[in-house]
Formats: sequence, structure tokens, C-alpha cells
Amino acid sequence: MLIKMTESPGKTTVYDPLTETFSFRTAKRILFGLNTCQDIGKEIKVLGGKRPLIVSDKGILSSGVLDGVIDHVEGEGLNVEIFNDLTTEPTIESMQEAIKFVRRIECDVIVGVGGGSSMDTAKIVAIMKTNHGQLSDYFQKPFENTRLPLVLVPTTAGTGSEVTGDAVLFVNGKKRWLADSKLLPDAAVVDPLLSVTMPPRITASTGSDALCHAVEAMMTTRSNPLSDTLALKAIELITQNIERAYNMGKDVMARYNMMLAATIAGIASENASCTLPHSVGYTLAFRYKLPHGISCAIALPYAMKFNLPLFEEKCLSISSKMGLKTEGLTRREGALKAIKAIKSLMVRLDVPSSLKEIGVPENQLKELAEEFLTEYPRPYNIREVNRKNILDLYEEIWKGDMN
Repeated sequence: MLIKMTESPGKTTVYDPLTETFSFRTAKRILFGLNTCQDIGKEIKVLGGKRPLIVSDKGILSSGVLDGVIDHVEGEGLNVEIFNDLTTEPTIESMQEAIKFVRRIECDVIVGVGGGSSMDTAKIVAIMKTNHGQLSDYFQKPFENTRLPLVLVPTTAGTGSEVTGDAVLFVNGKKRWLADSKLLPDAAVVDPLLSVTMPPRITASTGSDALCHAVEAMMTTRSNPLSDTLALKAIELITQNIERAYNMGKDVMARYNMMLAATIAGIASENASCTLPHSVGYTLAFRYKLPHGISCAIALPYAMKFNLPLFEEKCLSISSKMGLKTEGLTRREGALKAIKAIKSLMVRLDVPSSLKEIGVPENQLKELAEEFLTEYPRPYNIREVNRKNILDLYEEIWKGDMN
């Protein structure tokens, strides 16, 4: 069956699923479940480690979570080094400091414990321990050598970094990312109990990020039957559990389902990519000091509506997974229910629903749209982007207009 996607007169892209091929990748091993953090030391030993370096941040240390991880690692007779001098959002400077540290010490396995900042820094530390030069060298060329063995342990239900081959950082105020299969970890140890100490604000931000990963994975030309299946499951889990996790942080079942959803969404995103909400978020986060998940989630419902002409069938599937009633509605009407429900959900999580709400002046929209097109154009978005329709998108997000 041929699927025709038409964006403008004279421009038709034809996809034939009988001739298209796709690949699929994720972490080499995923260990998921309550109290799996007790097995981190064993995972390190399986990889031949004797002197692991744990990369984390001061917030994880002050929460007491890191103490438990260290106890489990040292309980296996391993000598642990710690690096926790991380910034909230990684920069090339903060990562370079971590690289200097790892090059000064003896270690044989890297363990990243925390949110995306910790795990992305751990990936870079693991690869730069075995590669020469500066990190900036590798924006233009591939890494030459394999990395040290790598174990990633998420403490937030959001980034999915534990199952991706990406590392994201700021370079001169712009988001940049390194994507390489060498950055996929040997093991992801995912213990939902590590997320129960997250305060509501971080729960909303990280959970919204996971929702963006899942929905965006369905809005790219790189999506495939496996990524779509995972994305839909993640959307179902998130929309049914995020409010419980937000309002009742100690609800272990909600935390379990959110952590599972974040990991699943991460796998979908790794294989299908992020798109417009992340690009919009990248233009906002540094300027307006917004958490990553919040900056992306502001744009999510508007991006879904933007893509709707080529997204109706998938969006209708999202409505179904969210438990929305669509009987008697047209396909477009049923799809719009998902978009409106997601916007309503974001409001209940205290996520801003417009650019005006976060203080973006209307006269800055053209600048933001230009940065979007120059720095983060997402050519694999299912609908072609151009100066006019992206500026229109920013204007809709600024007004908060979903009509």
C-alpha cells in the first residue's frame, strides 16, 4: 500500500512500506524493576570493572539517593570514585571539566546516576577517556576509539537518556548534541524507587519531556512500526499516571509506570528522533531559564496541530490510548480530542500554555523562528517547515490559540 503525504501543490512524498527498511537500537541490556539499584555493583563486575567512576550531581548527593548506590557498589568490593561537579544543564565547559577529571584518575567503568545531565555527562566521560583531544573536535568527526564500559541509572522519569546514543549540551547558549552508537550504554539499570523523591515541579518537567519524546517519535519520517508501538504505550502510561505521580509523589505504582514510560519513550525517540517541540524548546530554554521538559512541552499540542494534516490517523490512535471517546466523530475531530486533552493535561501540571505566559515579547517571535530554522530545522518532520509556517506556529504558541 502506498501512503501519500502532500504538504503543498506539486510536492508529494510517497512512502511504500513494502520497500522501506528500518533499523532499531537501544542499550545492550536493560534491567528494570523495584530495587534493581541493588544490582549496580554486579553489573559493573559483569563488565570487568574494579574501579568505577560514578558521575552524578550535588542534588542527587543531597537527596541521599547516591549514598545508597555507593553502598551497593562498595558492597561488591569495588573501589569507587565520585564526580558530582555538574551544572543543571550540561555545557561544553562543564563536560570538559568532567573530562579533565576522568583523565587524571584510574577507572575502568563509568556509572551515570541522575537525570539527563548526569547520564549525558557520563556518556561523554566514558568516550573521552579513550579518545584524545577536545570534545569540540568530535562535532565534526566520529569518535575513533570505543568507550569505557558504561552503566546508566536514571533517577528521573523523563529524558530516557539511559537507552539512547545521544548527549545534549549547551555550546555558547545553543543546544548541540552528539549522536553516536558508541554512546549507547552497556547496561541501563532502571529502578522506579529512585524517582520517588522527585518534587512535583521536576516530576511535571521530566514527565512532560517523556511525553514529548513519545508523541514526537510519531511525527517524523523516521518512525516505524516498532517505534510507533512503543510510543503509543508510553503515551498511554504517561497520561494515565503523571498526575498521580505529580500529586502523590510516594505512589510507587505511578512512579513505576512513569519510569517505564520514560524508558520506552526514550527507545522510541532513539529510533525515530525528536522534532518540532524540542526545536521550539531549544530556542526558549537558555533565554528564559526554563527546565528542558517545560520548554518543549509548551509547544507540544501546537506542534501536533501543525502536523495534523499528515498526522490524523496516528493522532486518532493517541486519542484511543488516552481513553478518549471518539465514536461518531470524524477522524480529524477524534484526533483533535487528543491534542486538546494533552494541552489540558499540561495546564493541570502547571506547565505554561503560551509563550506570552513565560514573558516572550511578541516582537521576538521572528528572531525565535529564524533560530529554529537556522539551528534546529528538523527536516524529518512529517510536514515541511518554512519561514512562514514556522513563524505562524510561534504566533499560535505565543497567543495560546488552539482554534
